[in-house]
This record gives sequence, C-alpha cells and structure tokens, in this order.
Amino acid sequence: MIIIYLILSVCILIASIYDATTKKIPNWISLTIIVSGLSWNIFSAEGLGLRDSSSGLIVGLLLMLPGYIFGSMGAGDAKLMAAIGSVVGFTKVLDVVLYSYMVMFVVAIIFIIARGGLFKLLFRYKALIYGLFIGTWSYQKPDNSEAAGQRLPLAPGITLATFYVLYHPQICNLEFMANLCHF
Repeated sequence: MIIIYLILSVCILIASIYDATTKKIPNWISLTIIVSGLSWNIFSAEGLGLRDSSSGLIVGLLLMLPGYIFGSMGAGDAKLMAAIGSVVGFTKVLDVVLYSYMVMFVVAIIFIIARGGLFKLLFRYKALIYGLFIGTWSYQKPDNSEAAGQRLPLAPGITLATFYVLYHPQICNLEFMANLCHF
C-alpha cells in the first residue's frame, strides 16, 4: 500500500500547489490518481478490489457534487475527491470527506476573520435565522467584494484531510516509522 499512497500523496500535493496558485486543478492529476488507484486496487494482492475502489470513487464524487452544484467549490475539487476515493475505498473516503469539510470550514472562518468580514457574515446569518422564526426564509448571498463571497482553494484542505486519514494511525506507531526509514 505504501507505493499507491506515495503516488496519491505526490499527486494531491501537486494539486494543492496548482489550486493555491491558479485556483484550478488540472484533470490530468485526477485522472492519474483514478487510473493508479483502480489499477492498484484491482491488480495488486494488497488492493481493495474493484467494488470498494469504484464505490469509493462514486461516493467521493457524490458527496462533493452538491458543493459544486451550489457553487461553493469547483468541479476539480469534486473530481479530486473522487480520485482519492478510488485509492482509499469506500470507508476511508467517508472520513476524508468529513475531515475535508471540517478543515475547509475552519480555513474559511479564519479567512473571513482575517479579511474583516465576520460581522457581515454574522449579520447575514442572524437575518436568516430570524426569518426562519417569523416564517420568511431569505438568504442574502455575499457579493464577490466580501470575504465570504470569494472562492478559496480547497485542494490544500483536501490534502491535509487525506494525509490525516492515511497517516495519522501510523504516525503514532514507531514500528511503522522505523520500517519507513529502512525502506
């Protein structure tokens, strides 16, 4: 598994750099991960098999698709998560998606606070919650000049979440680290 995880790690690091600099994730990165992940999981003795790999791909895409449909993320982010799902399989892609959303939420709040847009955001949600109580639901979408209306690169957050899911249990395992150093 260390070979496919290394390929995945390098590819998502490259995707993070692309996303941070251009706010786009090239299709060749996601395609490389998908082909590598499906091939490894189908043909390797250590692989997860076609069912788990393809279900990870589909679930990764489906869980990120609403964010793309509603405009909170780009298609590249959804395709990257699908590609990660093809490597890690169904159960781990659920963890990666969950931790990705957590990281993205924290980064977005920090970004909004740093840009001075916290009060506008809180006021907007106060109006939304008040409207729910009086029966008039209205959400005011932030305009592009506000911090909450700007797009953030999500691949770095997806990368952090993926690294956490893949390597967190092993980081605490000293035997794994010793084997890694002697590889």
